[in-house]
Amino acid sequence: MRPFSTYHLSEKGGWQNRPGYGGRGPMEAKGAEGQHNPRSWHRPVLAAAAGVISLRRNVGRRPRLHQASRGGDSKAPPEPRARGPRSERDVANDVVFGVVAVDLLFNHDRLDMEVGEAFRRSVYDPAWKRLRYYSDSTAPEARSPAKSWRLQDRTLERQFSLSCFYTEQATRDLQLSRMQDPLIPSMQRTSRSLLEEAGVRATDDPVSNALIAWMAHNLQVSTDSSGDEWLHCRGRPWGYAVGKPEVSEWLLPVFVEHDRSSHAERMALLAIGNLVKSSGGKLHPDSPVKGMVSVYATHTPCISCMAVFCQFKQRLPGVKLYVCFDKWGETNRWIDEPKTLPQEESDETA
Repeated sequence: MRPFSTYHLSEKGGWQNRPGYGGRGPMEAKGAEGQHNPRSWHRPVLAAAAGVISLRRNVGRRPRLHQASRGGDSKAPPEPRARGPRSERDVANDVVFGVVAVDLLFNHDRLDMEVGEAFRRSVYDPAWKRLRYYSDSTAPEARSPAKSWRLQDRTLERQFSLSCFYTEQATRDLQLSRMQDPLIPSMQRTSRSLLEEAGVRATDDPVSNALIAWMAHNLQVSTDSSGDEWLHCRGRPWGYAVGKPEVSEWLLPVFVEHDRSSHAERMALLAIGNLVKSSGGKLHPDSPVKGMVSVYATHTPCISCMAVFCQFKQRLPGVKLYVCFDKWGETNRWIDEPKTLPQEESDETA
């Protein structure tokens, strides 16, 4: 098995070299007594590494010829087996497998440069181009009414997420990122307290109806009749919709595996639209609505929520949208082992 590269993704983004790592894999880690101590997670990590091989096959590489045997006789490559046409479901299954693999490798610090670049070319770049299009206020969709209750896009419908690392990368590329938002301690403190009060269980896989989004806004809505109106909120939490939301004229969800229209992040931004309309404003790129909206999620936003963020930028380009989130593992840790929550900053320092 090829040893892992000494180049790894750092938590702050980018590739870093670790001299002295030595290529030791998870199965070779030694315990305090000097004996080999296999990690409980080494099998899924290695399985994840095998899963991304299918991504490497689709980036334009030529198949390698078999090397000559020791005796000097060359061996002809085997005849390729006939394969039927790949369906959209087959492509989507490969993409989902790649997303899960990249998440596992990154969480265990085993995501190397080759796998990361293969995922970027095969999954991230196509999805990011579509997200960038939906955030463009000059696109025809920004000025025309929605023709469906959901956003129908074959590229985005292939994956439920871009993985934690590449979702954060997408927020930076789309100019949505504000991972150093000064309101983050208050966001975390409120959200984690509510999760504990609601009795949310600490599980490896979060349930969407148990997640929370936290939002703050400061908006200026200008109208001909009433002049300027300021809408201000220092923050409040939003949860998963109890019932299916009504069909909206904007912020269309992406249907991936199930209906995602009730996600907390979308419900928070739909509320902003209702505030703008109740103040006499319009959800239109030319509408004189300005200000700032900050959204914090207790889990990595899915591909549907990322599309919702982009549509918000498309319809209200005068409003700066900031998005930050925690990995579910971090939120889960606070639920499983309650500790002193981040202290909320005082009004004087906020």
